[in-house]
Amino acid sequence: MNKMKKQKNYQPSLFDTLEKIEKSTSTIDELRVPIFAPVIMIAKNSGTYKEFIANKNVRKVKTKWGEVEIRNRLLTQIHKDLLDLIFSYAKETRRLENGKIVIYFSQSEIMRHYGDLGKNLKWFREKLSEIRDAVILYRDNKGNEFDFNIIANKAFDFEQDMFGIILDDAYVKFYENGLSIDYKNNVPELLKVGSPLLRSIIRFFFTHNSLNLNVDDVLHTIGFPMESTRTVQLAKKELKESQDILGQFFINYDVSKRIFYYKGHKSVSFLPSITKEDKEPSKERLS
Repeated sequence: MNKMKKQKNYQPSLFDTLEKIEKSTSTIDELRVPIFAPVIMIAKNSGTYKEFIANKNVRKVKTKWGEVEIRNRLLTQIHKDLLDLIFSYAKETRRLENGKIVIYFSQSEIMRHYGDLGKNLKWFREKLSEIRDAVILYRDNKGNEFDFNIIANKAFDFEQDMFGIILDDAYVKFYENGLSIDYKNNVPELLKVGSPLLRSIIRFFFTHNSLNLNVDDVLHTIGFPMESTRTVQLAKKELKESQDILGQFFINYDVSKRIFYYKGHKSVSFLPSITKEDKEPSKERLS
């Protein structure tokens, strides 16, 4: 379901689409709403999991940047880590004869970059299957809706011995419509951050040129479970003890004021929509 209205029916070219995907690490919107929970695993006794089951395998979260429904699977920072690696270390991005876009990569290289967090190729392919199974419905604050899977299918190029993921057509449209972000140069350092909570927060701030936000709003925005006072207190304790780590990514957390201050990262860049006349990211969208 895509209610986006294109200005003057602008049709992005094949080159525009491939180039944007090749130069991007992620869309901005999927980092500003909690498609990927700020954990590495969601326990079955957690409030998030129980709510997911009660809602017939649907997780719903609304933030000031939009709202999202994730169906069938609960996605975590592990899934986002792997997608970041695939987009960052892709060998080739190409349009198939059927019009779909595929990203080819070396599985062993991805696993090597993931280091101790990775398991084996079977585990890796299972995680890709989980991403493929998840159906995402995103609504922005202007009333636009995008309903997509991220991965449509897995692929293999026998001639070049490369594994690949075929992107869902609706996800490609989502990519074309919105801003995307390139933080490929930061992925190695990002994955050295052991805490999924911190990785989620860092990714969120990457999507802005400048932002000041209090800690409760940040936790809510990244999808942290706020129903347990003890869990929230533990998260805030972790943030207090992680100021140096956040500082490495130019994120300043003032513990006394409980406010995050961010003025941008010089090695993070933004790519505009290719379905709109305005080709420059607006300051409002990046703040």
